Amino acid sequence: MASIDNDPLFTSLCSAKTLQSQREGFFNAFYQTVAENFTGKNEHWLRDVFAKVPPGDDCAKLQLLYDDPTVCFEVLGTLEHVKPVFRGKDAKFSWQRREQALKLLHEGKAQQALLMASQAVMRAPAPDVDTFVDKGKTLACALWTRAEVLIRTLDGKHAMVDLQMAAKAGFPVKENGEYYARMARCYALMGESKRAEISVKLFHQLSGCNDYALGRLREDLEDLRILKAEDALIKPPQAERKFPELAGGENKEFIGTSVKLTMCGTQQDSSKGRYLVAAEDLHPGEAVVVEPASAACLYTKYCGTYCNLCFTKLTAPIACPDCSGVAFCSPECRDRACSGYHRFECQYLDLMIGSGMSILCHLALRLITQAGSPEKAIEVGTEFRQSLCSHSEFRDPEDYFQRALMAAFLLRCLQKAEFFGRRKTEAAEPTPIEAKVGGVILELLQSLQFNAHEIYETKISGEHRIDSAKVSYIGVGIYKAAAMLNHECHPGVSRTFLGTSILLHTSRPISKGSVIPENYGMHFLRHPLPVRQKNLRSRYWFKCDCKACTEDWQLMDKLPDRPRLRCPHPGCDGAINYPAKEAKAKCWRCKRNVSLETSIRMLRECEEIYTEGAKLMEISLNQDERADEAINLLSKGIELFYQIAVPPHKPTHVAEESLRVCFADQGNAYRV
Repeated sequence: MASIDNDPLFTSLCSAKTLQSQREGFFNAFYQTVAENFTGKNEHWLRDVFAKVPPGDDCAKLQLLYDDPTVCFEVLGTLEHVKPVFRGKDAKFSWQRREQALKLLHEGKAQQALLMASQAVMRAPAPDVDTFVDKGKTLACALWTRAEVLIRTLDGKHAMVDLQMAAKAGFPVKENGEYYARMARCYALMGESKRAEISVKLFHQLSGCNDYALGRLREDLEDLRILKAEDALIKPPQAERKFPELAGGENKEFIGTSVKLTMCGTQQDSSKGRYLVAAEDLHPGEAVVVEPASAACLYTKYCGTYCNLCFTKLTAPIACPDCSGVAFCSPECRDRACSGYHRFECQYLDLMIGSGMSILCHLALRLITQAGSPEKAIEVGTEFRQSLCSHSEFRDPEDYFQRALMAAFLLRCLQKAEFFGRRKTEAAEPTPIEAKVGGVILELLQSLQFNAHEIYETKISGEHRIDSAKVSYIGVGIYKAAAMLNHECHPGVSRTFLGTSILLHTSRPISKGSVIPENYGMHFLRHPLPVRQKNLRSRYWFKCDCKACTEDWQLMDKLPDRPRLRCPHPGCDGAINYPAKEAKAKCWRCKRNVSLETSIRMLRECEEIYTEGAKLMEISLNQDERADEAINLLSKGIELFYQIAVPPHKPTHVAEESLRVCFADQGNAYRV
């Protein structure tokens, strides 16, 4: 797999980035403290002792850190100090933010009020925590306040959730007419007139049949309905995002993939490993992978604005009962996370962030914590070991040691979080089953470097949905099937995301038996050959020999408008240069004189289809961009092109990119 390394320093930097994203984190100081033992008489310890343990025997390499006197004292001494570090609750802070929210709401600054109210909710202690502020009702009061703010912003759905949560948190509902008045407002905003009327009657009854108050409430409901209707005209509701159907149905052997795909190769194959190929002919625009993430983690900066579980962009964040470091979109997502992976990560989040570890380290830990038990975690490790490459045999001893040290730190966090149950000792030395889990972590810290995918969304800032779209990376996920796709600089699929699931659509025809090529971020349209080769060697440890590289295709602005045409003679796979004058030529392969008139006419037809597809994409947002029609047209044109010509061809590659943008628009996308 690994080729001759032309730039060892760049390779080292790329590899280090996948372990530590923040050099100022304390993990770097931890490593430097331990590394001081590699001087003097022990300067060859990494080479003569650590590196002598066979590559891939991760349990044995990890165990050296605890047993070998050269390093164990510094390692154990540091690990003994691991303790909970997380952002806790603060009733006084919550109360202050709640008061600010009410003040801003009174001033007509609803969006600023919503931000303050959400901070109040996030920092409010759980109902069973008694405080001097609000007498243990801080969370209930914060939710009650935010519900009022949400009603003012015409968001009845989220306001209703807050009201229901406020009641569960201890807000006095019984005999409280105002509670039912707010419920009526929520139902009115949600368009549920019958339920709104029931709430109105309860309000009337609990208010002592106050007809004046009843009249005011009905007027308020009517005003809200009018405002909601006007708002819908200005901001049309976003269409519900749906998962596409897999071409031909789902493959029972490889979950999340089409029956039109099959697996080839072996993990031991030094050139390609295991990879997906077409089991039958594939056409442009077909969904071939729709796969949920085996695990996914948000980048730290998005932990307060996106759901920690499903990656939904948050309007009214819901907090973990114990920490304020993560947020969820619904009580359901919160409960699933807090009863699963988050119960082991909760109190150590800020410690891990402070270590400077990369998101891939968090992803490795997440695979363990969501397994739920040591036994299941070991099963997960076995499963990934059989499918993902880690290139342990090519890894530099120092890099390998740093990953082992990170694995020891993460294992210590799991010990302290009682992932292994209540331990009989506080010592950091692992028990046999803990050591096995530590070995799994170390292996994942290597394999995720080459197999994880960055999850992105499309931000739309202008009136035109396509032209104003910008990609924003919000997290990282690992996908068993999608990780089986090898790289080409001219990909055969476009990658998009819906929630944490990965969606792969074909962007060009792929014949039966051919490799399904993805792109690892080095596309020939945007990166010249030397840059692509350097990055792929240093980041993924292979030399790319795809057609775009071997033929050195030009960047987008220098691509030819006239492609090579396929020989029209049946059975010949020759390609003929586009004729300068007459539409006749001699095929270099079959040696026949052929007419290219039909091919040239079909090429013009193909380009006309591209133009029509582009027009559909250019229609303004308010008139519906008809993305499905654009996808169908672009797919038809691309299919036609590959029947008569071979790339590179600028209009066709523009069409392939346009197809990718259309699919991205149907995935994670929102208007700012």
